[in-house]
Amino acid sequence: MQKLDSEGILTETVSLGGTTMFAFALGVDAMRDEVNAELVDNLLAVHIPLVQAQQWINSNQVGIEVNYPLENGENLHILIEKDFPCIDREDEDKSDTFTELATKKPDVC
Repeated sequence: MQKLDSEGILTETVSLGGTTMFAFALGVDAMRDEVNAELVDNLLAVHIPLVQAQQWINSNQVGIEVNYPLENGENLHILIEKDFPCIDREDEDKSDTFTELATKKPDVC
């Protein structure tokens, strides 16, 4: 969340074997007025309006959820959530998870 707040974008890349790559990005955009997504050249980019992103980043709000209307009349369900530590994965790197917001129930990740 600190990187998203300071740099305005988070990007991850996944290798699908050989030279095939898939990338996804979460970006903060002051010029947008709604959460939306676009797919261009193997990059899935989700954009969050600046004010909405700042409120999410700086609060205990867990997620942002919208149904983004597509040109063909369908909706794209977009769900962006803060990451919580899974207690059943002891060797998982939990350094960038939200322990302070995690549930106290032992059977829930």
